[in-house]
Amino acid sequence: MPAVSGPAAVTRESSSRFVTVGGTRLHYHEAGTGPRVLLCVHGGAPGASGWGNFGTNIAELSQHARVLVVDLPGYGRSDTIDLAGGKYRPCADLFAAMLTELGIERATVVGLATGGAVAIAMALDHAERVDRLVLVSSAGGVPLFTTTPSEGQKAIRSYYAGEGPSREKMRAYLRMMMYEPALVTDELVEERYLESVAGGEWRRAGAESAGVPAEPLWQELERITAPTLIVWGTENRVQGFDNALFLLQRIPDAQLHLFKRTGLWVPHERAEEFTRLVLGFHAGRPAEPAPAPA
Repeated sequence: MPAVSGPAAVTRESSSRFVTVGGTRLHYHEAGTGPRVLLCVHGGAPGASGWGNFGTNIAELSQHARVLVVDLPGYGRSDTIDLAGGKYRPCADLFAAMLTELGIERATVVGLATGGAVAIAMALDHAERVDRLVLVSSAGGVPLFTTTPSEGQKAIRSYYAGEGPSREKMRAYLRMMMYEPALVTDELVEERYLESVAGGEWRRAGAESAGVPAEPLWQELERITAPTLIVWGTENRVQGFDNALFLLQRIPDAQLHLFKRTGLWVPHERAEEFTRLVLGFHAGRPAEPAPAPA
């Protein structure tokens, strides 16, 4: 994905930062200023990273808030960590400590897919740090009627299997993940493929935390106290939108926004509408309706 141009001229390079937390070096992107903070946590599919998942949104978001877009441990340029204790909670603990290291008391936490489950774990275990919660195509719930594992989950788990990663596998995954085929450009395939093979075995170990059990966060959703916005695409073939309905039913203070003709990657597929939705929720305002077509 190319560098994002915008009012703040935010680029991948200009926003790149590192912080060391308890001996773990974390990479993140930072843009914008002010007391209100957005912490964005990306998904866990092969080739994912903070900038890769949220680079389309960071320039506009940073006009209204201080934005931190992290690389999950084992992804992007972040160190790997020991996940023997679980798939999500160790990352949640690390990001809560990262906020402390950066002098940030509270943040609106935006989590996509795997990052959504990490955000849920932060809201459960570090409630004092989570002002608001945005769950996008999130893991951590339970599918009510879609098959498990889903088509997308099978694709993710098989990416490093057999003959290993390839551009063809990456293109097939991206076409399945997003609704609009035109969004799967050669440039995007190349970027995600190269990211998926960077670091060799080190990166392979990070992909979807292979072999690490996922904590049953769904059993604790009623304990979430943060106001929560759930965002989903109805054509999501990785985490069906029945997962969103489950989250909506279990989280006490929650609202749901569904996009038609949209897959898993809502921040990219619906960039303008998604950004407006998150900013309104972050500020405590109701979402503005999308403009009517001309």
